[in-house]
Amino acid sequence: MTQPDLAHSTLTEVVAALRNGEVSSTELLDAFVDRQDRFGDDYNAVVARDLERARAEAGAADDARARGHDVGTLAGLPMTIKDTFETAGLVTTAGAPILAEHVPTTDADVVEALRSAGAIVYGKTNVPLFAGDHQTYNDVYGITNNAWDPTRTSGGSSGGAAVALALGLTVGEVGSDIGGSIREPSHFNGVFGLKPSHGLISERGHIPGPPGALAPADLSVCGPMGRSVEDLELLLNVLVGVRPFGGVPGAALPVPTEVDVAGLRVGVWADDPLAPVDSSTVRVIGDVVAKLEAAGATVDLAARPESSAERLHEIYQRLLFPVMGAGLPPEVWERQRQLAEEAEAADRSFATNNARWGTASHKAWLGADEARHHAMADWAELFTRVDVVVMATASTPAFPHDTERPYGERTIAVDGVERPYSDILFWAGLAVMPLLPSVAMPAGLSDDGLPIGVQIVGPRWSDRQLLATARAMGEAFGSTFVPPPHAQLAG
Repeated sequence: MTQPDLAHSTLTEVVAALRNGEVSSTELLDAFVDRQDRFGDDYNAVVARDLERARAEAGAADDARARGHDVGTLAGLPMTIKDTFETAGLVTTAGAPILAEHVPTTDADVVEALRSAGAIVYGKTNVPLFAGDHQTYNDVYGITNNAWDPTRTSGGSSGGAAVALALGLTVGEVGSDIGGSIREPSHFNGVFGLKPSHGLISERGHIPGPPGALAPADLSVCGPMGRSVEDLELLLNVLVGVRPFGGVPGAALPVPTEVDVAGLRVGVWADDPLAPVDSSTVRVIGDVVAKLEAAGATVDLAARPESSAERLHEIYQRLLFPVMGAGLPPEVWERQRQLAEEAEAADRSFATNNARWGTASHKAWLGADEARHHAMADWAELFTRVDVVVMATASTPAFPHDTERPYGERTIAVDGVERPYSDILFWAGLAVMPLLPSVAMPAGLSDDGLPIGVQIVGPRWSDRQLLATARAMGEAFGSTFVPPPHAQLAG
């Protein structure tokens, strides 16, 4: 049998090769493991493996296929899964030392959906502590390096997932996102990701919350990652097949219509004084816009919801920090409460806002939720004037590792100017707070040769239509997966 070229192949292509008998599940698993063994020390993306069971399941899939049996939508595909999703019989740590020996007895809903579709979960990909950072590192497994430059961050929290995709250690993944955790690592490593509408895909079995949690978390979502928009479409159809979890069943999503870029109404939000974007990213987004205009799209550079950027970002933080604060140990939460109580009213620093809103009363949260719904109405009105909004995914390409300083003391350099590390949250939150879907996709390279992506945001529950639109737009501006140089050399 002919092996797929794992440096370049998409999930869609590999599944087709499995279905057509061009490669066996066993051969494909061995190829993934071989690449993981070669890249492991340099990148540290796959941090736990379940090879004995995976080989047994791959052999069973090969036998079933040889007998002409249906092996599911994913056709016996070996793949990895982010280490925030519980996997029965395979350690799930969420990057936390307290969970270093946590071996669940049941699968998270998304893992159940993947297995039911024929996937074989052979390993777990690295995350930051409780998925709470824009860099992927922890005291259980160490740091995960960027697929294009090991001296730089892989992003977080789905950093291991994005690096595994870029290096060909898997061709499909599932990430989670409350602060850019699908989109930012996709942007930093040159792969594709969908942050779906909030409530579309079940989060049961995701850590955080704590193991055994049943209530869906505000803002947080999980969604597919891959090497093409088609990969995202394929995985989305698998993931919405599990029980709804606080939202709508996937079957209720509108069926997408064919998209012609000519006549498409495209809003553009490429830069903002609240979180300035570097010149490489502005250039790449400008090239994207020019190609869309050349293909006949109508572009609106001033398209914004009526709520100001400052207001949108404040509402996001007022909702985000309570979610993050809910998981703090009691003594840490109490210290945060005291910090908020003692702070000057005029103090609007990140640390103080985190403490103030992370320990706010339920009444204060209800006020923030009401403000969110007004913002959602503003976004809905905007989407009567444009079909999608193209945005920056982050202010810069992947930045050098910065894990020694506390979060609030870190900075990122934007064209030589040091900016707060928390600027990353601005570009993440624009879609998170109003519960909107957003597709992250590669758009070009920086002046230093690092991947730069864009995010394309659409109306809530437009996930399938948004993917169809992103696919057509990507064809117009040349969005495609390009393997990192090291991965290409490895074949």
